[in-house]
Amino acid sequence: MTAIVNAETCNGCAECVQSCPLDAISIQNEKAFVDPDVCGDCGACVDVCPTQSITVS
Repeated sequence: MTAIVNAETCNGCAECVQSCPLDAISIQNEKAFVDPDVCGDCGACVDVCPTQSITVS
């Protein structure tokens, strides 16, 4: 399982980047990008995303 970003609704605010304890998220092309090899499936990014663009599955 890993966090998945919906690029259609992500506004690139970087709240998820700041919340990720594993530094698995970066902003690329003005959208959040999750490195699946680093993501620990904790869901911290899901809780802080103001556009509800991140899910863990």
